[in-house]
Amino acid sequence: MNTKQLSQQDKRDSLSIKGKRRIKPPGTRKNGLWILLILLIVILIAGYLLWPCLNNAEPRLNYLKIVKDGESLNLLNGETIHFHPRDRVRLLKISTNICFNRGVRLVTEGPDINSLLYDELLIGDMLPDKEIYGTYTFRVEVKRYNQEIGYVDIVIEPLVEDWLDKADRSIEVDRKIEVLKKALEIFPGERRIKDRLVKEYTSVNKWGDAAVILEGMVKEKVDKAVLESLLNIYEKMSNKDGVISALKRLAQLSPDDTALRLSLAVALEDAGKSSEAIMEYEGLLDMMRPQDLLPVYNGLGYLYAETGENDKAISFYLKALELNMEDANINYNLSVLYDKMGQKDKANQYLSRVIELKPDSQGDNLRLIESLLEAGRLKEAERSLREFLKSNANSMDAWLLMTRIAERNGDKAALKTAYEKILDINPRNNNVRYNLGVMEYEAGSPDKALTYLKQYLESLPDDTDARSILFDIYKAQKKDDLAYKEALAIIKLKPSETDCYQFIFEYLSKKDRYSDMAGIMETGVKANPKDVNIRKYLVASYLKTGKEGQALTQMKAVLDMTPDDTVMLMQLAKLYEKQDKPDEALALYRKILNISPENEEAEEAYLALRLKTLPK
Repeated sequence: MNTKQLSQQDKRDSLSIKGKRRIKPPGTRKNGLWILLILLIVILIAGYLLWPCLNNAEPRLNYLKIVKDGESLNLLNGETIHFHPRDRVRLLKISTNICFNRGVRLVTEGPDINSLLYDELLIGDMLPDKEIYGTYTFRVEVKRYNQEIGYVDIVIEPLVEDWLDKADRSIEVDRKIEVLKKALEIFPGERRIKDRLVKEYTSVNKWGDAAVILEGMVKEKVDKAVLESLLNIYEKMSNKDGVISALKRLAQLSPDDTALRLSLAVALEDAGKSSEAIMEYEGLLDMMRPQDLLPVYNGLGYLYAETGENDKAISFYLKALELNMEDANINYNLSVLYDKMGQKDKANQYLSRVIELKPDSQGDNLRLIESLLEAGRLKEAERSLREFLKSNANSMDAWLLMTRIAERNGDKAALKTAYEKILDINPRNNNVRYNLGVMEYEAGSPDKALTYLKQYLESLPDDTDARSILFDIYKAQKKDDLAYKEALAIIKLKPSETDCYQFIFEYLSKKDRYSDMAGIMETGVKANPKDVNIRKYLVASYLKTGKEGQALTQMKAVLDMTPDDTVMLMQLAKLYEKQDKPDEALALYRKILNISPENEEAEEAYLALRLKTLPK
């Protein structure tokens, strides 16, 4: 069989097959249609649902689902959540209205928030340098591509207990304080931190800082316990205004607390606020039992005495004395008040009572003696004082009182003895040493006076009065070198002390020290421009040192003040002759003769000069 034959056979077979009819099962076409219809419906529904999902014009965040320490939480869009740095957190789900969260991502400038999608982490480990004591706020933005669709704010902050624990672990107080101050910035209203900060401030005596904290607490809420702490702080600071302020506020809380009101009155009195203190004390008169009013009576007595209302002061002190007859202070105050009012007998009566109550009180004994002295009862005063000195020989006040009695009696011997005793008790009492020096000088004992005054000047070298006495003593003893030294010291301290210039002039003239004299007298003229004698001394020093021009100036100045001074006119005329100024000299000689016609020296000089000037 060849190829062509096979091909024809194949065709015959094929035709025979085509000619046969297929048999189809019943309902096949109908079922297929239903399947197609269902698929079409499914596609349409899916398209309806997915189309807005895939092409959402307003994508949004529904919530973020997290697990915080095992607790599941849904964070809504815009919500703020607070974490403690030791919280363990994981991000489970980002719920949006976007299909399959296509293009959705988390963005924040803070920690790597996306790491929470994979692991549960301590939130504190995500902080910068893992610093858990700060407060951090992060905004977690949820974006679809670059479009923000929502956000959640995260605040990570420690608890108050964390800061208190940190302060406890600090050894140095200053460090504790810094930690607590930082904590207070984070928790400004936290009472526990403020209480602890006050405690630390007071432990290092920083009362002012503690007071600032407590005042802030009272401003927020008036609290009796805080006010009492504040009062204690102000008392330790010796802050009188602060004490008064705290007591006033406490009194407002407890207006019937008499002990508190009494403390306020005492504080006002101590601060010198007499009017307010009197009001407080008088307010207590009707609030307290009569037997408890002793401090009120004493306070009012003192305040009225301070304000000069002595009658009222006495009336309250007498009431106080009724409650306590044995109180020496009340008796003393009454003595002083009666003395001020000129009622000496009553004053001495109460002062005597003081001495009975306090026989060892030196001050009260001396006060009574002084009262006798002021009353003019000198003999009684001296007798009592000498009796007192038998047992109190080193009482400075007693010996000072003795000096007053001795002065009143004009008893210089007793006065000197008292001064010597005072100096024995207190060798540094320079006033007494000076007084003894003066007394010895006046008594004609210059050597003893020198001893006292030289010692006095070692401590007070600028006292011109003491140096003037030394100057006089040295002059009298012909100790010119020492006198000159004192004179220089005196005019240096007191250039107007003109008596010294004459001695200096005479002393330096003897030694031909005219240059030294000129310098001293120039200073003297500046200090005493109207003193003619000092200018004359200066003229003499200039003439001796060849300073004729300067001498001429001073001579004219002298003559301006004393134009009829013939001695100075004569000196000036001779100077003019020496300077070959005959006309000026002749005029002066004529003036001298007009003033003193019998002045032979001027007459002879005038005639001699006239002969010289006659034409030849």
